[in-house]
Amino acid sequence: MAEENKEKTSSGQNSSGDEKKQSPTVSGSKVVVPPAVSPKIAPRPAGIPARPVPTPAVSPAKAQDAKRAGRRSFLKVLFAVGAVLSIAPFVPWNAFLSGSVEAGSGTRYFSQKVVIDDLPKYGAAAGVHVNVNDLVTFPPNDHWVFTYPTSGDPSLDAENPDTFVKYELIRLPVELGGSSKQATDFVAFSKVCVHLWCSPNYNPEQTVNPNENGYQSPTGPSPGTKHEQYECPCHGSIYQIPDGLAIGGPASLQPSPTNAIPMLTLQADSKGNLFVFYPNYDPASEKTPQSNPSGVAPDGGNGTLGYGRDYLSYENFIKPRGQIPANPDDQTKVAP
Repeated sequence: MAEENKEKTSSGQNSSGDEKKQSPTVSGSKVVVPPAVSPKIAPRPAGIPARPVPTPAVSPAKAQDAKRAGRRSFLKVLFAVGAVLSIAPFVPWNAFLSGSVEAGSGTRYFSQKVVIDDLPKYGAAAGVHVNVNDLVTFPPNDHWVFTYPTSGDPSLDAENPDTFVKYELIRLPVELGGSSKQATDFVAFSKVCVHLWCSPNYNPEQTVNPNENGYQSPTGPSPGTKHEQYECPCHGSIYQIPDGLAIGGPASLQPSPTNAIPMLTLQADSKGNLFVFYPNYDPASEKTPQSNPSGVAPDGGNGTLGYGRDYLSYENFIKPRGQIPANPDDQTKVAP
C-alpha cells in the first residue's frame, strides 16, 4: 500500500513537472529537446503607476568630497583670473582695444594742430583749433579731448573711441599759470591710465575762486571739495597737475617710471595757435626722427602709452620745450 502511495506521489510530481517544463523524449537513438518557451509577463493593469526607482543615498564622505571638488574648481578659476590681471599691464592691449573706425590717411608732421573733437558736449570749442589767447572758449581750469595723431578727417577723429589716440587737454587753473596766454597754460594727458588702462578724466572742482570754472562753495548743504586733478573712475588712481604724477590709488603705488601719466609737448605759434610736437623728440635739437630714429628716451620725454613716464620730465623736458615757438610752416613729414 505504501508503495502504491509512493508511486502516485511520484507520478503526481512528474505530471506537475511536465506542465511546467517539457522533458526531452527519445526518438529512436536521438534525444529530442523541445523548444524553449519564453515566460509570459502579465501586462500592468491600467491606472497603476510605475514603481519609483529609489535614489541612492549619498554618504556624508561623498558629499564632503563633492564640496571639496567644487571649492578646488573655484580656487582654480580665481587663480586664473589673478594671473591674467597680474600680466595685464605688460600685454599690448592697444592692439585689441582699438575702435572699429578707420584710421584715415592723414600724414604725420613734426607739428600737428590741436583741434578739439567735434562733439556737442564741448560747446563752442567743438571742432575748433585751440588758441592760447582765447580765454572765453578755452577758460582756465577747463578740459576737452582731442585726437593725436589725427586721421586727417575731423569726423573720423570725433567718432574714434580708441583711447590710445585720445588726450585730455587741460587749461591749468589761474594759480598754476593758466591765464598767461602761453602754450604752457595747457597740459595734454594721455586718456590711458598706467594702472589697468581705464580712461581718466580731469575733475576741475575747486573751492577757492568763484570766478573760475569748477567752483563749488565750501559751505552749504552740499559743500564742495578741492580736486583740480586727473582722476581714473575704475580703481581710483589720481594724477596731479601739471606734472602728471600719481598721488593716489593703485597707480601711485607703482615704481617709477610707471607712476606718471604720459603727456604731449605743446607749442604755440606767433598767433597763439596751439600745436603738438612729435613725441619723444627734442624740438630744440637739430636731430630729427629721420636722422635719429631713437629720439629721446621715453621715460625722460613724453612717456610710453599705457606704461608711464618719469614725472620729472615735465619740468626737465616738456615744459621747457613748450616755451619754444611752434613752426606751423614746417611740413617735414614724420614716418609713421
